[in-house]
Amino acid sequence: MIHLLKKVLIMFCITVAAYSLANKVHAAEPIIWQLWPGETPGGNVKLPPEYNKTKAGDKLYAGRPVIRLTNVTKPTLTIFKPNKAIDTGTAIIIAPGGGTSIIAYDLEGTEVAEWFSSIGVTAIVLKYRVPGIAFNKDKQWLTAAQDGQRAVSLVRGRADELGINPDKIGILGFSAGGIPLAYTTVIKERMYESVDKYDEISFTPNYAAPIYAGGSPPDTVLPKESPPVFMVVAHDDKNMSLGMVNTYIALKKAGVSAELHIYESGGHGFGVRKTGLPVSSWPERMKEWMIRLKLI
Repeated sequence: MIHLLKKVLIMFCITVAAYSLANKVHAAEPIIWQLWPGETPGGNVKLPPEYNKTKAGDKLYAGRPVIRLTNVTKPTLTIFKPNKAIDTGTAIIIAPGGGTSIIAYDLEGTEVAEWFSSIGVTAIVLKYRVPGIAFNKDKQWLTAAQDGQRAVSLVRGRADELGINPDKIGILGFSAGGIPLAYTTVIKERMYESVDKYDEISFTPNYAAPIYAGGSPPDTVLPKESPPVFMVVAHDDKNMSLGMVNTYIALKKAGVSAELHIYESGGHGFGVRKTGLPVSSWPERMKEWMIRLKLI
C-alpha cells in the first residue's frame, strides 16, 4: 500500500512539473500589425470580404482540416512572442503557402509560429495578399513579393519594440510562400516605391528556409553574400524535389551555406503536423541547424 502511494505521489509531482513547465513557456496572446500604413502598392483591390473557404468534406491534413483564407487584400503580421524566460532574440517571418488565391493560414502559419515560439524564437506570420488575377493577371506573384519585402524591412525597423536582434531575422516559406522568401533572399531591387522610413531599411533576411517551396525568380544569379539556407522537401512531392535540388546546386556553386533534407515520403503540405512519417521531424532538424549557426 505504501509503495502504491509513493507511485501515485511521484506521478502527481511529474504532472505538476509538466503543467508548470507548460505555463513557463506559454507566451502572451499574439500581436497584430498592419503591414502597410495606408493604401497597398498598386492600389486597394476591391474583392468580397476575406473568408475561410474550407468546407465539410475537404481534404484533411494529418486528420485535421485547414484554414484556407481567400480574398486576402489587407496584409498583416501576426507576432507570436516566446516567454521571456526562453526568448533568444531571434525572429522568423513565416509565409504560408496556398497559391495566389488562398493561404493555408493555420497549417503553414499559426501552427508553425507556435512551434518556433516554443523554442524561444519570435515567430511572425505574414498574411500576404492573395488577390489572384484581380490584382495583375500577368504578375499574380507581385503582391506576395512586395509584402515579403515590406515585412522584413518593417520587422527589422521595429526590432526594438519586439525585443529582437535586427541581425537575426529569418524568413520561412512553404510552397507558394516561396515567393516572398525568394524576393527577399535573392532579389536586391525593391518591388515597390518607398512609403515610409521603414522602406529605407534592408529587406534581406539573415537566414532563409524554403520548405517544399517554389517561387524562385527565373535566371537569377545567387550572390555569394546570400544568407544561409535550410531546405526541406519530400521525394514524392511531384517535381518539387527537383526544383529544390536545383536551388541547392545554385547555392553550392555560389558558395552559399546550405542544408537540404529530402525525405522519401511526405507529399506536399505537411506543415509541422505529425503524420507518422520521418518528414515530421524536420522542425527538430531546423532547430539543430539554427543552433549550429548560433541563431538560437
